[in-house]
Amino acid sequence: MEPLQTWLVQLLEQDNPVAPFMRTAWGWPMMESLHFISLSMLVGAIGMFDLRLLGVGRRIPIAAARRLVPWGLGGFAVSLLTGMTFLLTEPNQYIYNPSFLWKLVFIAVAGVNAAIFALTPYGRQLPDNGGATPRAAKVIAVISLCLWTATILSGRLITFYRPANCKPNETHLVSLCIP
Repeated sequence: MEPLQTWLVQLLEQDNPVAPFMRTAWGWPMMESLHFISLSMLVGAIGMFDLRLLGVGRRIPIAAARRLVPWGLGGFAVSLLTGMTFLLTEPNQYIYNPSFLWKLVFIAVAGVNAAIFALTPYGRQLPDNGGATPRAAKVIAVISLCLWTATILSGRLITFYRPANCKPNETHLVSLCIP
């Protein structure tokens, strides 16, 4: 995995059209603000739907809560694009950062969790009369809330961990320092 990380950093550092903008006085703060706003859209919409599945706000029809999901997906798309600008600008500060690697894992598992929900019968045919949500849908909602919380926490921790240079002849399966 370490050679893959090194190759990826070298690839991303070549001919980067985003870095000049991101290194201006307003580039990084603007993308950071968009990243947080879109992440708020994502977690707000998906979190509201998950909480509704768990029984919070039973008088709100599930169909109404489900209408928020496209806003969450839009927030995810903008978060992904703005996150890519950070990665393209400073790849060595992300590729070797364990907080960033965990963030990617949490996002991937959240995507699998959402796909499982969407592809199962209880994800497509939920009761809309304020009745009980199937237990499996509640489990998926709890997992979703936990994964998005973990994503936010690991994303926040990226700032506090800056990979340093590795010691000579130090190798790892997954490098957490800059070779």
